[in-house]
Amino acid sequence: MPALGLVKGGRWGTLTVRAAGSFSAGEGKLAFGEYAVEYLKRTSERWRWVVAIEGEEDERALIVEAQLEARPGLMIKLNNGFGLTSKAPDVAPEVGAVFSFGP
Repeated sequence: MPALGLVKGGRWGTLTVRAAGSFSAGEGKLAFGEYAVEYLKRTSERWRWVVAIEGEEDERALIVEAQLEARPGLMIKLNNGFGLTSKAPDVAPEVGAVFSFGP
């Protein structure tokens, strides 16, 4: 699925806008996919915070996330999505870990 994103960062934080789409050769249709507007703010060497509006078709959600760099190469992510439309889940909590390898 091809996607396009724009990123603008500064001392105030980082703003990201992204959108994805898909093309069905059989139907000859271009479909608009997932889109999001995200704001990320680092408040210390270990903590980052994200607030995002994310959607696809008629589902939209507000996502609030805390990211803790537990050690170099390991990020713990705690987030919760709150449905903004009737088709989106009311509440969608998530816990995750991101591993980075290399320099």
